[in-house]
Amino acid sequence: MAFKNLLVPVDFSDTSVQAVRLAVKIAQTSGGKVNLVHVGTDPAPYMAQLGASGSAGDVLRSLSRDLRAEQAHQLSQVARQEIPEAVQGEQLVRAGYPPTVICELADAGEHDLVVMGTHGYTGVKHVLLGSVAERVIRHAAVPVLVTH
Repeated sequence: MAFKNLLVPVDFSDTSVQAVRLAVKIAQTSGGKVNLVHVGTDPAPYMAQLGASGSAGDVLRSLSRDLRAEQAHQLSQVARQEIPEAVQGEQLVRAGYPPTVICELADAGEHDLVVMGTHGYTGVKHVLLGSVAERVIRHAAVPVLVTH
């Protein structure tokens, strides 16, 4: 099976960059596209809960915009450094809970493989931090290739 549309979640860690490199190799073999996604936290939904309105709300909205812009900039740097010009793809920045957003993108029908890194936490770290990769493996409608 040739994978043509690869989704690669990027959290800017070494393991996610290794996943980008693996996805590039697969795309070069299959003539596919590599779409990078960074899922970050957006403080905007929490503003009402924090009682942020007026100038405090303006500050949080400004911080939210700046954060998204910085995430997009970092993602484009990863793409520029790791993806050759001959390999097509996009960079997406989304806000939300990473496993949910990644699965929604994978399930939307545009991607046929998720390639992602894992930190390989075990024990207490795994219990406390959870595993995005594990949740994506369990819930994505497409195959998931995990590297570490």
